Amino acid sequence: MKRTVVAGNRRIEYTLIQSSRQNVLFQALPEAGLRVYAPKYLRLRDVDEMVRQRADQLLEMQRQTEARLDADRRAHPVTDGSPILIEGKHCILRLRRGPRRSGRLVGEEYQLTLPNPDSDPDVRAAIRSTLSTVALKRIRERLDYFAPRLGVTPGRVAIREQKSRWGSCSRKGNLNFNWKLIMAPPQALDYVVVHELCHLHEFNHSPRFWALVEAQMPDYEVWKKWLKTHTDDMYL
Repeated sequence: MKRTVVAGNRRIEYTLIQSSRQNVLFQALPEAGLRVYAPKYLRLRDVDEMVRQRADQLLEMQRQTEARLDADRRAHPVTDGSPILIEGKHCILRLRRGPRRSGRLVGEEYQLTLPNPDSDPDVRAAIRSTLSTVALKRIRERLDYFAPRLGVTPGRVAIREQKSRWGSCSRKGNLNFNWKLIMAPPQALDYVVVHELCHLHEFNHSPRFWALVEAQMPDYEVWKKWLKTHTDDMYL
């Protein structure tokens, strides 16, 4: 839910996510702005007031996040010949000019076509768009494999530009996945797929939940750790 508050002469926009959690969490995410995670029982006006009282802190968090993103992009320019991870393998990005966005993996090259290959933002957007399509196809394949093994049927499946998580599961059984999973090794993608499917049995991270995950992937901890330690390799 999008919300806007006014603090002095400043407008602060944020996304409110309410759940059964017991505390309030404030985040500033790259390109996603401010997010507030709050318990369902809190009134909207109370959450707004918490944001208003923390205006200076939250705006500084957002400024620092945007500065880090800008510095990271300067350190990792995306141009013809840049390295890019696809399914855990280092490939070379090859840019071509064309009327429509398209991408295909040819050997060790990811050949990306787009109208303006000289624009860094356009190239990054084209990579996200084309690899998101590949990610959704691959994730659906793995869902089709693991869901019957777990005896579950997921609801809607979507690819998101998630900044702080690899996947999520709603109480309605809808699953969201981070498009960057297509950059990770197939086993890491499998781990996230299994993780979210297991939430259809256990909507928590209890010992029973992790036992379900381990039953499908005995080495899941290896790939859980891989995602944690290689996040910076999957920049964009």
